[in-house]
Amino acid sequence: MSLRAGIRAVLAFCLALALAACAPELDWREVSVAEGGFAVLLPGRAQRESRTIDTAAGPLTMTLYAHSLKRWTMGVAYTDLPAAQQANAQLDAARDALLRNIGASKREEQAVQIGGLPGRQLYAEGVGGARLSARFLVSGTRLYQIAYVSAGDALPLADIDMFLASFRLLP
Repeated sequence: MSLRAGIRAVLAFCLALALAACAPELDWREVSVAEGGFAVLLPGRAQRESRTIDTAAGPLTMTLYAHSLKRWTMGVAYTDLPAAQQANAQLDAARDALLRNIGASKREEQAVQIGGLPGRQLYAEGVGGARLSARFLVSGTRLYQIAYVSAGDALPLADIDMFLASFRLLP
C-alpha cells in the first residue's frame, strides 16, 4: 500500500468514526433568528415559545427556540434585561434557575469566550439522571441561554458539543 493510499484509508476511517458518533435520528439545520440576534444548529425543526418569568428586576419575557426528541431538549432562550443589572448577576440568576429545574447535585462551571464576549459554560447532573450542558452569555442588555437538558437518555457528547459551539451572534 502506498503512503497516499494509507493516508486515504486513515481519513476514510476517521470520517466514518465521526459520522458514527452522531445520533442517526438527528437532522441538523441552522436556525437563524433575526429578532433574537443569533444563529445555532439544532437537530430538527425549532419550536418557538415565549413566557413571562419572575426575576429580581420584575417580570420579564423569555423567548425560547428549541427542539425536543425522546427525553431531551436543546434550545436557545433570550431575555432582554433592564440595563441596570450587572452581567455576573444576570448569569448567576440564569444558571441557578436551570440548576433548580433539574435538582442539580453535582456541577462543573468554567468561564468561556462566546463570540468574543465573556460567558460561562456549565455541566450538571440532577435528580433521576437528569443532565444539563449549557452556556450563558450577556450581550448588551440581552441574556442568552444555550442549553441541552436530558432526563437520563443522553445524546453522544459530540452532538451536545456541536450544538453548544454552533451558537453565534448575528451582526
